[in-house]
Amino acid sequence: MPLDAIDPEAGYRAWVEQYLWHIDQLPNVVEASGTVALATHGLKAAQLKERVSGGGYIDNIPVVDGPESRNARAVWDTLRAYLTAASSRIGVEAPNLPPMLPDDVAAARWWAFAANEWLADRVHVILDHQDLAPLEDQLFRLIRRARTQHGTPVVRRQPAELCMVCGVQGVAVDWVTGGDGRATLARTCRECGDVQMGTEKKEQDR
Repeated sequence: MPLDAIDPEAGYRAWVEQYLWHIDQLPNVVEASGTVALATHGLKAAQLKERVSGGGYIDNIPVVDGPESRNARAVWDTLRAYLTAASSRIGVEAPNLPPMLPDDVAAARWWAFAANEWLADRVHVILDHQDLAPLEDQLFRLIRRARTQHGTPVVRRQPAELCMVCGVQGVAVDWVTGGDGRATLARTCRECGDVQMGTEKKEQDR
């Protein structure tokens, strides 16, 4: 029996959870993509956090250069378009992201946090606007791809769940890209390594 038939609110809660999971990855994804772009110019990891004042070498390297930042630019452009569309639908002004991905990693991360907070505060209103689903799906797909490519730490709001295999409270809930490109729920136990794949989220589930 479908979970929705047992608990009518289950589908709604699942959608909200996957929505928040995706937008919570934005700051790390944007920052990591920009950092990798800098690293390809031969900088050591320790140097990446040490900005040179007065127009030094690091400051003169544009983060938006190179193929390594393509995911960041794609996420940025789609996020900007999504914010504009969502703001128009719900009638609330959204953060006005710069037209181009900032060449300063800290600035890009700050804007990503601003977008994350704005979307999280309005997730329950956004759900009512079905026409946002295609752009939303595109944005979330790009976030998953960039996160996987750069191996960024996963931000999770939910505590670890109980593993039904080993009995340890160590199951992390994430969203990965399935074979058809859609978001698929993945539960992985950090203790025993058991992996359970959930049902794919389709546009009509929204």
